[in-house]
Amino acid sequence: MTRLMLFALMMLSIALCWHAKGACQLPPSSAGLGTVTSFTVNSSVSSASGNINLNCGSGSTLSLLGDNYIRLQLTGATHISGGRAVLKHDNGSDQIPIQLCSTANCSTELAVNGPQASYDSRQLVNLIGLMGGLNFSIPLFIRTLTGQNVAAGSYSGTLNVLTSYAICTGIGAVGQCMPGGLQSGSAVVPMTVSLAITNDCTTITAPNISFGNAPLLTAFSPVSQSITVICTKGSTYTVGVNYGNNAVNNVRNMANGGFFISYDIFKGSGGGRWGDTGGDRWSSSLASGVSTDGTLRTYNYVAQILSGQATPPAGTYSDNLVVDLSF
Repeated sequence: MTRLMLFALMMLSIALCWHAKGACQLPPSSAGLGTVTSFTVNSSVSSASGNINLNCGSGSTLSLLGDNYIRLQLTGATHISGGRAVLKHDNGSDQIPIQLCSTANCSTELAVNGPQASYDSRQLVNLIGLMGGLNFSIPLFIRTLTGQNVAAGSYSGTLNVLTSYAICTGIGAVGQCMPGGLQSGSAVVPMTVSLAITNDCTTITAPNISFGNAPLLTAFSPVSQSITVICTKGSTYTVGVNYGNNAVNNVRNMANGGFFISYDIFKGSGGGRWGDTGGDRWSSSLASGVSTDGTLRTYNYVAQILSGQATPPAGTYSDNLVVDLSF
């Protein structure tokens, strides 16, 4: 009887120790923050999550002991500015600072070379991944910081997450980890983070044009004004002004009943005609002025009554124009 019991215990020990073969695996990780406009990333937080996966085989969580753990620390990143990890434009110098956190609301941030996030055996039981067994999936949360004026494009960076662990993969009959059953070590897990920024425009400011009052058409002076547009820094687009509600053969007209006054709008001082097709559109690269942050462009124009017209009956003449942008 005694021999049979010893044999059974020996077989149990062998079975439990089998799961200890091979070190735990730490595959690379990634997180995608999606696609947002440049003005959205400036004013709102973008967030995503990624996982640190520690794969220790097909054992049972019953083998976990009280002193088992997984610890995470952010030890560096491919791009750092001011001590913080940033995502950098793949083809430029613009960057977006980010936070790496162990909680969804970012109440606990993993700063570069800052404190670790530690998970004990009680927490690890609730962090079993889809593979089951002793395969743990620890969620980490990434958030952008607002206030960034950046150009459109792809932004990316890699976070270096030092992962330390001690996991018992086989427990003996007396409640101790079997010889060779304790898997411990550390490795840096690269977590690649990406974000796509798209072009956008938020504001077109186009004041009304007033030629004033005069008894004769020849007495009306040209009007010099500006249209301003706020769009993504560095974006390339064109600005068009249509021909109004009363155009005849693409000639703009102000109307009063059945009477008309022809007028037109010209780019800059003495520039070409400003329209909404082909070369009549105005390229942002040729704007009259650009703000220091690169988002606001000014387009100076001249509106004038066309010569060679007979003066129509007195009255108020008007037209409506539409300003459009095209990327």
